[in-house]
Amino acid sequence: MEERTVEHKTSSTAGYTCFSRACATREKDDRYRGPDSMAEIFLPGFAKVILNVPPFRRFFMKRIAPSGIYEYVIARTKLFDSVFLDALKINFPQIVLLGAGMDTRALRFQAKNTSTRIFELDIPKTQKPKIEILNRKGVALPEELVFIPIDFNKQSLSEAMFPAGFEADRKTLFLWEGVTMYLASEAVDSTLSFIQENCAQGSRVVFDYIYGSVLRQENKYYGEQEIFNRVSQAGEGWTFGIEESEIEPFLSERGFKMNAHYTPSELEKKFLTGEEMISPRPINGTHCNVVASVQK
Repeated sequence: MEERTVEHKTSSTAGYTCFSRACATREKDDRYRGPDSMAEIFLPGFAKVILNVPPFRRFFMKRIAPSGIYEYVIARTKLFDSVFLDALKINFPQIVLLGAGMDTRALRFQAKNTSTRIFELDIPKTQKPKIEILNRKGVALPEELVFIPIDFNKQSLSEAMFPAGFEADRKTLFLWEGVTMYLASEAVDSTLSFIQENCAQGSRVVFDYIYGSVLRQENKYYGEQEIFNRVSQAGEGWTFGIEESEIEPFLSERGFKMNAHYTPSELEKKFLTGEEMISPRPINGTHCNVVASVQK
């Protein structure tokens, strides 16, 4: 099989995620307050005005965010932060962010990083402006951080990563956030194949995905029709999903062991409300998140 891996998530998706993370830092309710204190540095002037005027912020998010997606982004950010921090704590030699967008984890957590090399992969039209903004704002970039521009439609991960210093057969964490639902199934498989074949046993990948039934528009979950219509109208239609209860065999067939899995309700309880509370602001019901490890 030709090794063609991750395609890019669109810049508008990355922009929405960045704005949502910035808005979450202004939440007064501790349950929904987001941890990404650096997200707002990437926002243009008009977005910062919206961000800092509460009525504007609430109105704008209500207008642009399908039901429960803003809350979902908050919860997902907290999950991916926790996995990232755990990899730093146990000294994983490498962390790779696939389709990094405006991710700030390498910056926010650099004080906790003793030796881990962090590789951010994205298309040049997203990555170059990010680097320019960081330089213009005077943000010191950690020496462990490596930016890898990649044309996901033309280059394989091998072609991009190994010349940039990525080392095979070492424990590595891959963060694959908000990407799989935009890919063809072959791209998902080839990305997982690269991870399984080139990383040491115990390497990890964390990613989110949508239920397969969402692609069939069965409208079974909270906020499903709204988010499906929104991404379709934006020309960013979803193309990949995994059937409900099929994630474990899906991973096993590809050489991975499932370490943790969060349905929408489980993600909400773990990262927003706690086990005993009912959320007044439920998260969108279309996405699940999984943490898996390489098995040789």
